[in-house]
Amino acid sequence: MSEWIANFMQTVFGGDVPQPPLSMLQIAARAIVVYVAGLLIVRVGKSRMIARNTPLDVIVGFILGSILSRGITGHSSISETLVSSAVLVSVHWILTAIAVRWHQVGTLFKGNFKVLVADGQSLPSALESSHISEHDLLEALRRHGLETLGQVDKAYKERSGDISIIPKRPAPRVIEVVVESGVQTVRIVLE
Repeated sequence: MSEWIANFMQTVFGGDVPQPPLSMLQIAARAIVVYVAGLLIVRVGKSRMIARNTPLDVIVGFILGSILSRGITGHSSISETLVSSAVLVSVHWILTAIAVRWHQVGTLFKGNFKVLVADGQSLPSALESSHISEHDLLEALRRHGLETLGQVDKAYKERSGDISIIPKRPAPRVIEVVVESGVQTVRIVLE
């Protein structure tokens, strides 16, 4: 049975540790196996590394992509590729679980937020320390449908590096005053 498996691995995948050159069909077979296994590893690890852009997630995404690609091209064995991918995602899962429970660890791995705008005024020292120019800030405003800093209550550089914007709320407008037999009724619309 083990000889049959070894022959199958050699024929379909070029072996666990292939001897170059691999045929196109062997590379395709390795790509399918590595893709499915990589997807399962990421799903079991409950990783959000693709959805988030924290430094921790980006680094894991790059390393995982590199490891998986080596398994496809035959520069690494399939077993080494799958084991190292599983270990990497497991360590990522453990670190993010620790970061959720202990804020200091989360700050160490994920960073901190910074207030960039307060009550319509940019905070130059926060922009400078975040390496965000006024032009970058105005671009973020436009992406949120705003044109001027005066329209902003607060803006934050989030831990992911994104800029979150909280627009100012307009003052309520009185749209109708009704006076009936000495009693004044005011209707106010909040926008």
